[in-house]
Amino acid sequence: MANTAQSELLNDRLWNAYARPQAYVPLEGEHIYYFPQGHIEQLEGSMHFGLDQQLSTFCLPEKLLCKVMNVELRDEPSTGEMHANITLMPDHDQGEMFVEARRHTSLSKNLLGASVMLSRHQLGVLSVASHALTTQCRFSVIYKPRCCLSLFIINVNKYLEAQNHIIYVGMRFMMTFEDEDFAERRFGGTVVAVGEPEWKSIEVEWDENSTLLRPNKVSSWEIEPSKRSIWSSCLRKLKKLVCCACL
Repeated sequence: MANTAQSELLNDRLWNAYARPQAYVPLEGEHIYYFPQGHIEQLEGSMHFGLDQQLSTFCLPEKLLCKVMNVELRDEPSTGEMHANITLMPDHDQGEMFVEARRHTSLSKNLLGASVMLSRHQLGVLSVASHALTTQCRFSVIYKPRCCLSLFIINVNKYLEAQNHIIYVGMRFMMTFEDEDFAERRFGGTVVAVGEPEWKSIEVEWDENSTLLRPNKVSSWEIEPSKRSIWSSCLRKLKKLVCCACL
């Protein structure tokens, strides 16, 4: 009977044994930010820059505030690949703002043009997210821990904590990776450029060479500022507040 099912629900211990140690899977009821661009990167296995323009075509924000409604840890019998099927519900207020934005935007021609330029994966992710926001309905995403270049589902508290740090050129940081044996390794680096939007907006240079695949662009919640950089960030914030108070 189990063999007739397309996929099997797994117990947490077995699934986590397969997933990389750093794999994050949200809990039911948790509030998260969902980044469509990161989802597309998982599906296509590469980074895509300039997709923020396509997000605006669909009147989509860069990130969607959602509540996790359900999480299923599954195994694909045909390939043995494990993944998490995560059901999300967009935040109600965010949805109202999205609908209002659509009322003031002519989407038919824009979407027609965008559909020609986008890949199947890109069009699918953006269309599903757009529909979920418009109708305030649930939608599901597939998270594959061994295929994901960067987490595209971020805990709200983790995201907000990262916003407390001012990221600046020259800032020193550490970032944790996993080797082929899933052992954690930490690497230091320096921020060389900071851009927009938030997803992969920080360009970095690494202190040492490594056979591990490390990105040259990261997001703020992926890095850990050095203690010295944290103090420097606090001083920059204080200086900014003083300047504002003097105006």
